Amino acid sequence: MARRHATARRLPLLVRVLVTVGVFGAWVPPALAAVVTLEEACAAALNTHERIAAAAADEERAAVAPWRALSAVGPSLRGTGSFTREKEAIEFPTQPGLPASGFNPLILARDPLRASVNVTQPLYTHQFWALRDLGKSEVARSAEAYRATVQDVVLTVTAAYYDALRARTLRAVADEAARLANAEATHARTRLELGEALRTDVLRAETEIARTTQRVAETTGAVEVASMTLARLTSLRGPFEIADPPARRLSATSPAPIVATALRYNPDLQQAEAALETAHAEEARLKAALYPTLAAQGSYRLVDEESFVELNNFWQIVVGIEIPLFEAGGARYLDLAEQRARVKGTAAQVAGLRRDLEVDIGRAFVTAQTLEKQQTTAEKEATLAADTYRLLSHQYEVGAATSLDVLTALTARAAAQSTQAVIRYAHAIALAQLDRLEGTLGIPDASPSTETP
Repeated sequence: MARRHATARRLPLLVRVLVTVGVFGAWVPPALAAVVTLEEACAAALNTHERIAAAAADEERAAVAPWRALSAVGPSLRGTGSFTREKEAIEFPTQPGLPASGFNPLILARDPLRASVNVTQPLYTHQFWALRDLGKSEVARSAEAYRATVQDVVLTVTAAYYDALRARTLRAVADEAARLANAEATHARTRLELGEALRTDVLRAETEIARTTQRVAETTGAVEVASMTLARLTSLRGPFEIADPPARRLSATSPAPIVATALRYNPDLQQAEAALETAHAEEARLKAALYPTLAAQGSYRLVDEESFVELNNFWQIVVGIEIPLFEAGGARYLDLAEQRARVKGTAAQVAGLRRDLEVDIGRAFVTAQTLEKQQTTAEKEATLAADTYRLLSHQYEVGAATSLDVLTALTARAAAQSTQAVIRYAHAIALAQLDRLEGTLGIPDASPSTETP
């Protein structure tokens, strides 16, 4: 019941994709779109990524599995035809002196044509129930694998989207720092001409220009790499802009409710549990192969030349039971013993996955909580660093501060703003990773662990 619910919870995400791509018209090429939002980037990836296509193909393959049970009790129909060239007649010997009995001892040489139709209809096989369970568990496993793939792709795109935002923010900080460094160098040269500063002040300012120029080049390269990565994941062509999604915060005060949700909806755990059910069903099938089977066989034959051993238009029906006593040196018993060991191993893996999931969620929760606290501090630090720089820059213009103080404040300002950007987007990625562990990533309004302030 929990698995069916978990599988059904992916529908809002798919509906969301259809609404984005289908209801409001065809997908707008990125070259024509000024801004690509995070939701649009995820929708584009879900419609074009190779992993989604592979997972959908696996679902189509798994959809055939339930028919295995019906095919096990379905009829088998075979038709054969033959032509025989008989070289010469056959005459059975007779004893002289015996009275004639109406039996013709001579079989004439002929070229007969033969045709037969054979039908086999199983009446009962104990493997039917195991094959039915195998089909159901395989469908459930593939559905969870598809859901896991969807959430993995969404998480990858989300991380790439925030990485691109962080790279662009860091480049903006570097550009601003380079602009301010040039302004400070201009101030230093002016004051040097007026005799109010030393040559070392100009050298410090020019050194700061070189440092900020290197930072601009570094951040520009990072922006190009992040944009290429995002374009590859989403198949977006041409230049496009991205925008900050609404900020999110943790609403849960402990990882306990997140763990409870993950134990029901985490697609990796659900997939592992479906694999365990598949292993149990395979064990039941191998065990059922040791049970007797009941079947009916019928045949219908046609020959163009009858003989005393072959009759035309002849049919027969046989109902029989097959009891597997011992075959192939007990191979079936060996297969059953191996499968029982596989079931134990799979059960141990599922138990370990449950415990690992609790630890992973606890670690991700602490990470998100820590980044959330650091984000508040980083914002305050960036504001204070900007105010400090403005104050010292004004004081330097009137001769109340040194150029070293100004450039140090400028460096601190750029570092604080960079740290703020890194923490901000790391926090957003951490929340997405927590949603992935919970099994609710990409499902709107499904996660109780986060909220939009």
